[in-house]
Order: sequence, then C-alpha cells, then structure tokens
Amino acid sequence: MDWNLLSDATSRALAAALEGAAARQGAIAHNLANVDTPGFTRTDVEFEEALALALEGARRAPHRAADFIAALSLRPRPDRLAPARADGNNVDIDREMVLLSRNALRYQAVTEALAGRIRALRNVIQEGRR
Repeated sequence: MDWNLLSDATSRALAAALEGAAARQGAIAHNLANVDTPGFTRTDVEFEEALALALEGARRAPHRAADFIAALSLRPRPDRLAPARADGNNVDIDREMVLLSRNALRYQAVTEALAGRIRALRNVIQEGRR
C-alpha cells in the first residue's frame, strides 16, 4: 500500500498538469527568445489530450493509474503548421503572449486545486487528533 497521501490518481493528475504547464512555459519562453531568429520553428508542449487519455485509462484500471500518468510525454514538439514569415520563422509574438497568459492562468488554477486538496487533508488529519 502506498502511504503517500498525495499518491491518488487525482493528485498525480494535478501534479502532471503542473509539470505540463511548466514545460509549456519553457517552450513559450524559448519561442519568444527566438522570435527574430531566421528559420526558427516554434515548439509547444501539448499534454492535455494525453492527460485526459491517461485519466481515462486510470479510471478503467485504477491499480495502474500511476503508470498511465507517469507515461505522459512532456517534451516540446515542433509546430510546423503555423504560417512562417519570409525568413522561415513561424513565431507570432501576439499568439505566444496569449498562450503565455492562458498557460499562467491554467497553472494558477491547478495550483489552487492541489492546494485545496492539501488543505482538506490537513483538516482531516487535524480533526483526527482531537
């Protein structure tokens, strides 16, 4: 039995979402740093769909939930579909700034959800001591 209080599938999924958002933050920062680099191809970390599939697998086989979530790929992948400028660079600074803001909001929401789980566990533990 795993005695880690945050080892349930929901907590692991929230942690994976935080890792995914952090990886996306890095990719966006890399894109912005190379906005003027000729021939640069933007990258992104797309993890939401993979996380949803992992959670579906975890729902069907709860005893393997950790395996499904641990198998998520959080590597940046090139975006070859975005239109490129004449210099071959396909980074659109306005789009990256929107993605950056959206990612920050998602990170904050997931952080608050995980903090809520921790507060709930703390309350249960404290009530058990009385």
